[in-house]
Parts: sequence; C-alpha cells; structure tokens
Amino acid sequence: MMMFTEKLLAEIKNRPQQFFIGSCIFLIPVMGTSVRHVASTCFALLLLYSFYIIKDWKSVWGQLSSAEKWLLKGFSLYAILGLVAYINVENTHDYFKLLERYMRFLLAVPIYLLIKKYNVSIVKYFYAGIIASGPFLFAVAMVGYLDNPALPAKGSYHHIIFGTVAILNVGIMLSILLTKKISGVEKMIVIISMLCAFIAAVLSQSRGVWMVVPVYVLVTLYYSIKYSRLKLSSVLIVFCLITSVIVFSPVGDMIKSRTDRAINEISDFYEKDKYISSLGTRLTMWNVAIDLWRQHPVIGSGPGDFEDTIIALKKSGKYRGMDVHNSIHSIYFQSLADTGSVGFFIFLLAIFFIPLKLLLKAMAEHPTMA
Repeated sequence: MMMFTEKLLAEIKNRPQQFFIGSCIFLIPVMGTSVRHVASTCFALLLLYSFYIIKDWKSVWGQLSSAEKWLLKGFSLYAILGLVAYINVENTHDYFKLLERYMRFLLAVPIYLLIKKYNVSIVKYFYAGIIASGPFLFAVAMVGYLDNPALPAKGSYHHIIFGTVAILNVGIMLSILLTKKISGVEKMIVIISMLCAFIAAVLSQSRGVWMVVPVYVLVTLYYSIKYSRLKLSSVLIVFCLITSVIVFSPVGDMIKSRTDRAINEISDFYEKDKYISSLGTRLTMWNVAIDLWRQHPVIGSGPGDFEDTIIALKKSGKYRGMDVHNSIHSIYFQSLADTGSVGFFIFLLAIFFIPLKLLLKAMAEHPTMA
C-alpha cells in the first residue's frame, strides 16, 4: 500500500497533466452511469483542457497513424451528417435539443489530440477504473435493492444503462484475466470486483445482461482450453458458484420472472399485436424507425422528429395508449432513422470497423495481447 501511495504521489508531482487526464478517464467507468453528471463533467473538463493546447493540434494530428486519422474523421463526419440531416427536420426545437448526441462525436476529436499530446496511457487508467467499478456498482445496486427489492437497481440513471455498463465492465475484467499476465493477488482482486459488478448487473434486472452471459462463458472456456490463461477447473468452480447463487437465491426467481415476461411480451406483440408492454413498445419503435428511414433513406429525418412521428401516428388512431419517447432505444435504429444509410454506415465505421483495425494492429505489435 505504501508503494502504491508513493507511486501515486510521484505521478501527481512529476506528470500532473497526465494524472489529471487519467483521473477523468478513471472516473468514467467507475461511476459514469451511477452518479449524475460524472461522465459529462469529465468530458467537459477534458474538452476545456484540449483547447488549452489548440496551437499544438496540427502537429499532434501529423503524428497520428492512418487508422487513428480515419477514426477521428469518422467521428467528425458522423457529427456533420447530424447537421446535414437538418434539411429534413420538421421539429427544430427538439432537433437542437438532441443535436448534442452527435456533437459529442466531433468534440471527442480535440480530446483525443489532448491524450496523444501528453502521451497518456489511457488503457492503464481505464483498466484501473473498470476494476474499481465492481465494488462501487455493487454498493449502488445493494442500496437500491435493500430499499425496494422489487425495483431494478439503477443508480441515478436508467436501470438498463446501469446493467449494461455493469455487465460490460464484467467482460472487460474477464478479458484482463484471460489476456494479461498478472499475479495471483491481482487475479483475486479482479475476480472479486468482477463478481461484484456481475451481481450489480443482475440486480439491474436488465434482460440484455443475459444475452451477453453465454458469450462470456464460451469465450472463457475457449481461452481456458486453448491458451491455459486460467485453469479450467477454477473456471468451472466459479461458474458453478454463480449458478448456485442464481438457482438457490431470490435472484433466480427474479431472473425467471423477467425472462418469462419477456417471452410473453414478444409473443403477444407478434401473435396478438399487443404493443403496450416494455418489449412491445421497443419493437414498435424499431418498426417506426425503419418506416422513417424509408421516407428519408439517404441522410435520414434528423434528430428530433421521431417523437413527433409517434405522436402523429397516435393521432391517426395507431398505437393508442403507448408511451411517447424521443429515443428509439437502440443506437443502431436511432442512427438509421436520424442520419439515414450514409450516417449508419459512417456510424458502424467509426465505432466498429476502424477501432477493430486499431485493436488488431495493437495485437500484432504486442503478441501477448492475443
């Protein structure tokens, strides 16, 4: 502990810029979806600091790799497409209110240049935040559960966001166990934090959590057998413990109840055209988003018009009694409706294909990551 404290103090003294940037990165995975305004505040602080080095942007840009430049160009182009879609917007008030969803992509560019300028190891701070997030998310979830076990744990935001981030953090910690050479004590810390985050994800009652778990199981078994990163017996013991907790605790009943409800809602939507339910409403909104995209297939209808479309459909006699949302509850359908086919392609390019290329390049340069 003394050694860690000394390293931390040395970092603050000798590299204050890196420590400030790293601290913002650290806080986002720890409490960005549990404590209100933490993520947006960290983003704003990094953005303001990036303008402090505006004179260095050009030189830093020249030092970026081709893939990094394409990544930032993709972010910028996607934001620009959000602006271009204004051509088709009817509700300008909601358009400007929701435009920040797209401007964040553009504003991320100077932040990236800031990180590159000071050569901050964002992975180090990000991993530290992920590992620290487990107990924090668990504490937030338990406070909500003890207050009312029937309600999903959510922190200061929506329970689906809370649960999604918790299970995502579980996956990142699992990747650390499978791909990094760490000591036995470090492994134990990661495992404990991972279990804490997993319990938090379960208590969120987000059904999306259970769609990811089988993938995690298969990936773990594959790595355990092929690369011997973890002992197969240890992996099986952990999964048996998790299964036992689920089967023999109230958590199991909660999962079964939510799963049965999801099956019934999907069945009712397709067989009985019942749309007034959690999943029924989502499926309806996705269908409306596709119809909206068909009306403006190239550059989309622009942010802000989706809510008005639902209201107009209700006035015409469709979807009566269904709640009105300004979000489609899917980033993919949202992108398709708001920015059309062009924006959807750029969106996939910016958040999937180019980052994947950067990851594969990093794995090629550092074979131990594989």
